[in-house]
Amino acid sequence: MTSAPSSTGRARSLSTGAPTLDEMLDGGFPAGRAILVTGTPGTGKSTLSMQFLQAGLERGEECLFVSTEQTLDELHDAFAPFDFDLDHENLTITSIHARTGRTFESTDAELVIERFGEGDVIGEGFSAPFTSDRIQQVLDRHFPADRVVVDSVTGLEPMAEDRDTYRRGVLDLIQYFTDEHDATTVFTSEYVGQSARSQAVETVASENTVQYNVYGVLRLWRERKRGDVRRFVDVMKMRGVDHDTRPHELTFSEAGVDVAPRRRALPESEAGRERFSTGLERLDEILGGGLPKGDTALLEHDGQANIVTLLFTTAANALERGMSIVLVPQVNTSPDRIDDLVQRASLSVDGTRELLDEDRLFVVDALGAWESHDNVFNPRREDAGLQYLFEQIRERSAGSGLFMLLNTEAKVHGLGAEQIRRFRYWLPSQFITEDDVLLDVHNPRVMEDGMAEFYTDATSLGIETWLDDTGLQYLRLKKGEVAEVGQVALVEYLDSYPYIELR
Repeated sequence: MTSAPSSTGRARSLSTGAPTLDEMLDGGFPAGRAILVTGTPGTGKSTLSMQFLQAGLERGEECLFVSTEQTLDELHDAFAPFDFDLDHENLTITSIHARTGRTFESTDAELVIERFGEGDVIGEGFSAPFTSDRIQQVLDRHFPADRVVVDSVTGLEPMAEDRDTYRRGVLDLIQYFTDEHDATTVFTSEYVGQSARSQAVETVASENTVQYNVYGVLRLWRERKRGDVRRFVDVMKMRGVDHDTRPHELTFSEAGVDVAPRRRALPESEAGRERFSTGLERLDEILGGGLPKGDTALLEHDGQANIVTLLFTTAANALERGMSIVLVPQVNTSPDRIDDLVQRASLSVDGTRELLDEDRLFVVDALGAWESHDNVFNPRREDAGLQYLFEQIRERSAGSGLFMLLNTEAKVHGLGAEQIRRFRYWLPSQFITEDDVLLDVHNPRVMEDGMAEFYTDATSLGIETWLDDTGLQYLRLKKGEVAEVGQVALVEYLDSYPYIELR
């Protein structure tokens, strides 16, 4: 069977039999390729593999299941809880085991091929040696086949005395299945080594040499979640496929393996709120359409990542959409820095002074860093408090809605935690309208009195950005209703406006 390319240019895909896993793989396993499914015992490797064959049987395809560890009776017992048709006319189940015997090449006892405990006798009591080429000869009788499962490749280790020879033998088998017979092939393998998610680093055991020869790798493992053991799957690699790398949970049903969740968030139609574009297409995708209007969002940072450019790009987009900016600046963000950004952007204004004069920019300057202006407020010098100041801003604003970019560290350190708590409760309950956007910003490590947790609980959408040890900056969705939590993007800086891009 020839694998015709899809309209996207990649080889067509074959369904795994699990709809959510197909979505993770952008359609399924690439046709005519070899895939490794690795995991610890009891995680569902054999079940997922048989489910892949069952999907092929339902499409009228020829399927072959090669067991290196179980007999036919044992396989029937193992798959009894599932709706797999093991007696289907298009399904062949065979077993290749290693046992001690005699071959034509040598009359001394050595490892030979045994099939279902009856041996693979060539004649006069001799059997085929347990080698890659002889295994291929034994399997020739079962082709053509569109889909093949080898469960497990670990059972083939006796065909070689060292890792390099074993790896060569496995590569020969992969080429036998995929190149010679054009079969989409799934190998299973026992996972050995450190924890699958050791120190947040995703791994496949170095002992598993098969991973280097196959086109893709799926990994299954178990974790305890508050005392309950749960099973998980993720896609370690899949060449040429824009696959989902996030862990998904595995459960079992009569159909085989269920992969969940299908969705990690409500559809945008259920959000109940209009979204405000940040001006960065990829960021809008991560946020489920943008920042929520008439609601609150939070950006957390580690104190090292560059957040000024990100925030300014979003604020500039708000100005272009006719909104006014309310700013509580960071301690290390000077008025000159903000003025420079305004002048470099295409905003049709000369700088922050013009925005202040036009009632399009309002600064709550708790640190006293800004020059005097009617729209620059120092709450430490005002007797009426923050609520009164924001009500004055609302009355003066010439924009269609307020984009509030509020640094929480400056507010808390300048005014105290209790006053800020009352103010933060007041904002969404009595002040924010459907035309407003509120984005709080802080480094949670320098917040005091549980304020970081307070802001996280109080917001409907949370983002975090950080600089890792290699100097790369990342952004991750931490909390959201309609966006899929856990998405991560790489932050890259450009030479021209908007000076930032997410990948």
